[in-house]
Amino acid sequence: MDYKHTRSVETSVMEQKPAENENNQNWFQQFLDDYDYSQPQRGQILEGEILRIDEDAVVVDIGLKRDGIVPARDLSMLDVAVRENLAVGNRVIVVVLQTPSEDQELLVSIHKGLEHQDWQRGLTMLNEQTALDLEVVAHNKGGLLVQYGSLRGFVPASQVPELRRIKDPHRVYRVKQGLVGQRITVKAIEVESERKRLVFSALAAEEERRKKRLRELEKGQIIVQTKVVSVVDFGVFVDLEGVDGLVHISELDWQKVQHPSEVIKPGDKIDVKILDVDIENERVSLSRKALLPNPLVELREKYKPGEVVIGKVTNILDFGAFVELAEGVVGLVHVSELGYSASGKPQELVKIGEKVLVRILDIEPGKGRIALSMRRVPKEEQIAWLAGIMEVETESTQEASDVVSTGMPEQAGEGGEGNSPELPE
Repeated sequence: MDYKHTRSVETSVMEQKPAENENNQNWFQQFLDDYDYSQPQRGQILEGEILRIDEDAVVVDIGLKRDGIVPARDLSMLDVAVRENLAVGNRVIVVVLQTPSEDQELLVSIHKGLEHQDWQRGLTMLNEQTALDLEVVAHNKGGLLVQYGSLRGFVPASQVPELRRIKDPHRVYRVKQGLVGQRITVKAIEVESERKRLVFSALAAEEERRKKRLRELEKGQIIVQTKVVSVVDFGVFVDLEGVDGLVHISELDWQKVQHPSEVIKPGDKIDVKILDVDIENERVSLSRKALLPNPLVELREKYKPGEVVIGKVTNILDFGAFVELAEGVVGLVHVSELGYSASGKPQELVKIGEKVLVRILDIEPGKGRIALSMRRVPKEEQIAWLAGIMEVETESTQEASDVVSTGMPEQAGEGGEGNSPELPE
């Protein structure tokens, strides 16, 4: 099929001059020779309108003496959806593949025209720092390949959050393979059409998304069923929809926690309250304890300031001793409230594990504080209490001694009262 096309101005001239008139034919040839026509160059980018769509070619009016022909091999490179959407009258961008010489056709490419448009969109995306979701279509040694319109973009492994900290090459390969077919959010970091370099970063997009999420979080906000992503010595990190928040070990529970793993495991879902949001340093402080029943409130209902109670010393520091009044409820006896004189080190006055008699000075549920005093318990009361303990311990010791000395409790035997039965040899 011959796709060479003569513009309407030529047809108009021919209609006015009879074909049989040789002079007129010469005049028409002279008109063509003088026609203002610039020869398109290979690689030139033009805009045109689709005139006709055939099975093996598409004819495009590009405003020149000859129409452009999109060959079958170029059409085969188009995405199926793109090719199906081609219609007569559509405006398209094309790139010149072959300039006509004598009887040759003017070949143009819609595929390369789309690539040109995608490169231009890539530059705009780079300048505006726009984030978008792209499909991972393949991977190589250096990272991931993503589809951006008609172009393939590259995401280095160092710019993929899931890959940047993995050292094991086998695991890196498995993670890459798992990402193929998935969509990831990226931002352009390099767009150079001349060098065919289109580089994206998922890390940069994540940073932008993280800052946006940080601006959405507010102090005092309660987030339910957030997932624990890691457990460390000083607390646990939870996922706040793209932002990691820290629940410090002191904010895990009202009871003293020796290590976070005692109460929380990775993968657990917990409710938390936001204590603080530091957007500049990208830190979110959380509390699990704030949403749990406060045992100090119950203690305040049970005990009143001024009451004397029994506790057990759990820890001793230079400024005083911590005394447990009930499970998970610990108060502080300041060093000035330990003894009946202001002198003496806490370690010399009490021992860990020792039971002591203390007076409740104050209970502050909001601050989680209990102030206690040993000094404000009268000496007579301390002595009476200690005497009672010693009496109980003495009785227990005597009973144990009797059992040890006889081997068994006394009982009447066959020979008379107080005689032990004979044991077999």
